Amino acid sequence: MVSVVLVGAIMGAALTPLYPPRPRSVLTVLRQTGVQVGIGCLGLLSLGAVGVEAVPSPAAVVAIGAGLVIVLPVWFWMCRRRREPHRVVVVGDDPSLLESTIKSLPVTALGFLSPALVTEDEGVVLSGPAEVSEPPVADEGERTVATDGGIVESLAGVDRLSGLSRLGHVLRERDVDTVALAFRQADREECFGVLRVCHEYGVDVLAHDSVEDKVLAGASVGDGLVEVDLEPWPWYSRLAKRVFDLAFATVGLLVLTPLIVVISVAIKLDSPGPVFYGQRRTAELGATFPVWKFRSMLPESEDARPGDADDRITRVGRVLRKTHMDEIPQLITILVGDMSVVGPRAAWTDEEKMLMAEVNGWPQRWAITPGLTGLAQIRGIDSTDGQGKLECDLEYIQRQSLLFDLRVVLTQIWFVIRDVGELVSGK
Repeated sequence: MVSVVLVGAIMGAALTPLYPPRPRSVLTVLRQTGVQVGIGCLGLLSLGAVGVEAVPSPAAVVAIGAGLVIVLPVWFWMCRRRREPHRVVVVGDDPSLLESTIKSLPVTALGFLSPALVTEDEGVVLSGPAEVSEPPVADEGERTVATDGGIVESLAGVDRLSGLSRLGHVLRERDVDTVALAFRQADREECFGVLRVCHEYGVDVLAHDSVEDKVLAGASVGDGLVEVDLEPWPWYSRLAKRVFDLAFATVGLLVLTPLIVVISVAIKLDSPGPVFYGQRRTAELGATFPVWKFRSMLPESEDARPGDADDRITRVGRVLRKTHMDEIPQLITILVGDMSVVGPRAAWTDEEKMLMAEVNGWPQRWAITPGLTGLAQIRGIDSTDGQGKLECDLEYIQRQSLLFDLRVVLTQIWFVIRDVGELVSGK
């Protein structure tokens, strides 16, 4: 009995951070449970090491920890499982969209978050009945006209909770399970910033149909709302993909270390400038991250516009590009987790501005982690063909599996071997 009480007390104390019913993604629950159970096991083993007789044997402690790591995530999932929107907040930047979204929800929203919706001095019409702070407003039928710098504090009977920067705090403190988006446009900073926070917390997302073509949209909910698919693959598929990425990148770096040294020396001898070249590229859900490659061009000669770059490519750079060896440093980015081995090719943020203007729905490819290679690469889609790249990326999202990733990787490796052969033979 003393042993049972001791184990319960130590493990109960270690698991304290997991008690609040806060939103968490599946992988976050697994990670946090593993960490806290590990802390509890270490506490028990430490007590055993100093001679506390009530502590079970090390083998028993490990068995208890293993059982808790399996059982607790299932228990947390069962406690929080909600098939329909239950606790919803609305997030957006447009009063009319916020109001229509609030009215379209199947449940009453807990509140809404938005930037400070301040009216202009000359008067701004806010669609629908709205309450604004002083100074007074003049009513015109069913619309409210703010005439002197009022701040919107409530819409459709729902209060403003805070600004967008407090979203994570609101999700935790109010145990939110669904966020409804009401943005004028799906911009990288605010709209996709909200999506990134929701993805981190494992919160479901609904979106106004004004941004439906910019996200992976699912079933319709209410009037003018659609579900947003933030995780197009089940958690176990994402876990298997991550394990594959880690194994591929680790083995690749170990095997290619001598080649990395040779390439670095060749670049320094061929032209002045750094060995590596970095760019900001787009990650999952519109975030950005640095991508590093072996430098293949003259310093300060990059240009986002498509065109002939032959006069800017160095002699060593031609070999690196032909054999794809300039991509080797990206194995480190895969280890870090900013990239995957297979996925949509990460686009340079400067180049992407032009692609987004030309290709409708381009941000849909942000739904998953970008890859070192992908369907567009093995199919020979030209880098300037934004529509073709998007179609390949969306097809990959639908077809992804570990076996499919292996097929893409093996095809890409074959192309590399072929290109090296052609270079050696002089073709």
